[in-house]
Amino acid sequence: MSMSSQKNVEEILSGFKAISLDDVQKASLLRRKDSKFIFSVEKLPVILKELQSDYDVLEIDKKRYQNYHTTYYDTSKLEMYNMHHDGRVNRHKIRFRKYDSTDIVFLEVKKKDPKGVTTKKRLKIENGNTIILSKEEEFLSSCTPYRNRNMYPVLENTFNRITLVHRGQEERITLDYQLNFSKTQGDVIVDLPGVAIGEIKYQNRLSASVFVGVLKRNKISPRRFSKYCTGMAMLNPELKQNLFKQRIRRVNKLNKLYLENINK
Repeated sequence: MSMSSQKNVEEILSGFKAISLDDVQKASLLRRKDSKFIFSVEKLPVILKELQSDYDVLEIDKKRYQNYHTTYYDTSKLEMYNMHHDGRVNRHKIRFRKYDSTDIVFLEVKKKDPKGVTTKKRLKIENGNTIILSKEEEFLSSCTPYRNRNMYPVLENTFNRITLVHRGQEERITLDYQLNFSKTQGDVIVDLPGVAIGEIKYQNRLSASVFVGVLKRNKISPRRFSKYCTGMAMLNPELKQNLFKQRIRRVNKLNKLYLENINK
């Protein structure tokens, strides 16, 4: 996102009512359903303007977007990546996520069940490290079939996130942009400044969502998307990725059009 676009986003966010991290955590929906949307980052200001009257925005230290840094772990055979690719149920994602605005690090486990319900469990890491030691291994053993001896860091991911909470129902929105993927070893990087990822987390009816209605008016439809799988596939073309090719083409197209527009 260009400096002028970022400034525009910040100006629009200043028109939202701010809420604290404690308020957001009350709406954390650690067991929820979710839907994701991929769209051009150039549409982000328009979408935000249409959400002001129904949603509040997370503010930390007077900042209304936060920087995230994620380290994903997988087995030596990339079992979690392959299970996602093959559409297997009861699959997991394991990651360390650093919330730069608070310097807090969590070890997080996400599991999707056969009904499409996502459950997230997490462990606060007191020393801020992203290494699986005895305490972390005990946590993983309690909620996954994986152990430290089979786990390795395989992907780094950074992005900016805007978090919105609906004022009247159990619904939380995240809007991610400035996506960057890199290998944990080496200097191979995929940078996607032209792509935004919207996600709605909810417990009841999706059709009643103001956010979904706004996206429909902007001709944006739900699409399956995993930052982990997309980053791994783009950085490692030798991996099995037939089922991801369509969404990768979509991401590349959005990014290419954005870069062409800002370079005119």
